[in-house]
Parts: sequence; structure tokens; C-alpha cells
Amino acid sequence: MNSQNERAAKRSRLFLWISIFVVVPFSLLAVVILLWIGREVSGSSRLKARIATLKKQGYPTDDASLEAQYKAGTDPTNTDAWLELIDTLKSSDFVASSKGIPYLSLDAEVPVEPIEEWVEEKDSLVFLEKWKTLYADVLLLSIDAKPVRFPIVFDSYRTLLPQTEKMRQFARLLQLRGRVALRSRDSASEREVIDGLLGLSRVNSAEPNLVSQLVSHAIDGVALELLKESLQRDAINESDLRTLLPKVMAWINIGTEWSSSIAGELALSLPVFTDSKKAKAMGVVSIPGRARDAFFYIETSQRVLEIPTDRLDKIQAEMNSLQIEQEMKGGWIKTFDTLLTNQLMPDYAAAVNAMIRRALQHRMAAVAIGIRLYEDGHSKLPDSLGDLSEVNVDTIQLGPTEERSFGYQRNGTSAKLWGGSSQDLFSIPSEPHSPTAKPSAPALQADNDLWLWNLLPQVR
Repeated sequence: MNSQNERAAKRSRLFLWISIFVVVPFSLLAVVILLWIGREVSGSSRLKARIATLKKQGYPTDDASLEAQYKAGTDPTNTDAWLELIDTLKSSDFVASSKGIPYLSLDAEVPVEPIEEWVEEKDSLVFLEKWKTLYADVLLLSIDAKPVRFPIVFDSYRTLLPQTEKMRQFARLLQLRGRVALRSRDSASEREVIDGLLGLSRVNSAEPNLVSQLVSHAIDGVALELLKESLQRDAINESDLRTLLPKVMAWINIGTEWSSSIAGELALSLPVFTDSKKAKAMGVVSIPGRARDAFFYIETSQRVLEIPTDRLDKIQAEMNSLQIEQEMKGGWIKTFDTLLTNQLMPDYAAAVNAMIRRALQHRMAAVAIGIRLYEDGHSKLPDSLGDLSEVNVDTIQLGPTEERSFGYQRNGTSAKLWGGSSQDLFSIPSEPHSPTAKPSAPALQADNDLWLWNLLPQVR
């Protein structure tokens, strides 16, 4: 009897241990798997519905629809002509002859004052003479250019854009010619270079990614830098300024390139969530069950797309608010659900800031043009920015916000025009920026210098 009881007790203990170490873990695992499957089925259903909504709204969601968007927003008229110029740019002759030339291969500036020594002057002038036909062709295609359609094979993040970087090299060629024109105070040549650079920045502006937008911004920045140098030294005459004013005004707001680039980034990213090969090619961690991850990516991108862009200060505030909201949504489940999103999501806040900076710099440039036009017509600088209405420059439209204007201070025959700072673009100080007290922060000072224009006495 005792032996039977002992055997029964042993069986009970065995069943107990089996239950603890086998049945319970497997049961919990089964529950977790079922919950995971249920979450993924639910997530997949929501994802399909959201993608269907995107398609109805006309947004691209894959390589094919992205290609269709690109073709709809670009012009093939000058494609072959640009490709021929790119071939010239890549030729061994051009590469060899550009060695030691400022901007093209040498990190050196062209001094804008004739009294300053320019070491590379002879070689640079020989270079420009040799490639004057290329310069003329680039200028012809750039001025008033439409976004150009290049032969692009869309393959998610493996999409190659080899011609985009070449636009930087064309910009450097124009920059060299523009600095030479500024040094010699050749108003017509300076105007055509600035006009060409503004147009060149449009060539890649319809490419559906933020990297191409940054290249476009960089080229535009070269144009504005030349314009600023010219206006500060009064090196462009009245008729040339009137030609440039509408070209500068065309970029005082955030245009459709912003929304198309975000939509393009979304379409480039979505295949990575479902194709492990594309994820591996991107060098990102990919695990099964990314439906909720993809849904979150779409949701965040759409919220960025829905931010109104009619007021620059409002879009910055809305973007900052969205960024803070996303950062506050923590937890390990959220972290797991957004693994790919966190690796693929562009820094939209930085992109918004770049768009705002570009628009504000164009507004300041338009105001500065207005100041010089007023000076040309009245033989004196305006007492205030309100006087620019006499030359049809609306400083209310061109202010950083509806409530604020840029800073302006006249000092006899010279003047200062200033904006905000790298830390706060919309807070306009009562006095222009003073040099930074921190010698260890040259980049910060250079950035703040963008928002200060010193308009020197008129030279006529």
C-alpha cells in the first residue's frame, strides 16, 4: 500500500514538474504566438487599408508609382543635352584641366576685391577661356530651367542618382565665373551667373528624396552667397537687379518640392518593410512582422505632410510639437514596433528647418534688392524698410513672420540688414549680431553671418 502511495506521489510530482517546466512554458509560448499572430493580422489589415488610402490620395507607394510621380513632375525636353554636358564634365580633359582651380578642385576662394592678390588668377582665367563653351551651354540650360527628367531606375533605397552630384560640379563652374565677374564688377555677367545658379537648383528639385533637395538647396545657397556679396558691394546695376528680383521672389515660400520629397521618401521606404533583401541591402535590421512598423512610418510621414506650409513660423512650431510627441511615446512594445521606422525615418525636423532657412534667405535677399533699388532711384538709402513700397517691394510679405520684419539700420551711406540666428530664426534682435565671443565656435559664427548683410556705400 505504501509503495502504491509512493508511486502515486512520484507520479504527481512528475506531472507537477512537467506542468511547470513543459506545459506552462509551451502554453505561454502558444499564447504569445497567438497574440503575435493576432496583432500582425490586425496590423496587416490596417496597413493595407492605409496604403489603399495613400493610393486614392495620389501618393506613390512603390517603385512603379514613384516613377510615375517623377515623370509627371519632370520635363524630358533637355535630358539629352544635360547628359552630354555631364559626359563632358566627366571627361579626362576636363578633370585634368580643373586640377588646382578654385571651387572645382582647390579649396580656395577668389578674392572679390581687385587689390587683393589672387594666386590662381592666371590658371583660372585660362581654364574659363578653355571651357567657355561648356559654361555657355550650362547657362543656357539652367536659366529658367524646369525640373529635368533623367533616366532613373527606381529600386527603393538602392535607387541611384549619379547625375545629382554632377549638378554640384556645374554649380562650381558657375561659381568660379561669378566670383571673377564680381572681382571685376561685371554686373551683366554676375547677374547671368546668379540667374543660372537659381535655375540650376531646379534641375534636380523634383527628384523624390530629401538628399536631392539638399543638393538643390546647396546650389541655391551658392547663388544667394554671390548675390549677397554683390549687393553688399553694390556691384549689380539697377536693370540687372530688376531682372533678378522675381527669380529671388520665386523661392520665398515652401513649395511643392517639400511634399513630393516626403512622399518620395515614403515610397522608397515601404518596400524595405516587406522585402528582407532590400532591408539587408540597406544595412538595416529586419525581422518578420513589420506591419505595425510600416503603419507607424506612414502615419508619421502623413502627419508631416499635413502640416500647413503657408506660414514659416507655424510649420516650424508644428514640426517641433510633432517631434516632441513622438519622442514621448516610449515603452518596449513601441520600441519593438518601430525598429525599422527608427532606422529609416528621415530627420524631418532638420529638413523642415532647411526649407525654412532657404525661404527666409530669399526673403532677406529680396529686401536687400529693394534697398539697392530704392537707393538707385533716390540717391540715398531708405530710412526704414517701409520706404521700399516705393519700389514695389512688400516688406510685410517678405518679413520672417506676419508680425515681424527683418532688422534694418541706416548709418549714413551704409546700412545693415539682419535676421534671426541659427538658434532662433524668427526672433529678430533689436541690434545686429555681434561676433561670437567663443573662438571655438566658427561654424556658429559663420551660420549667424548668413543673417547679417552689410550694405556698403554705393559705388557709381
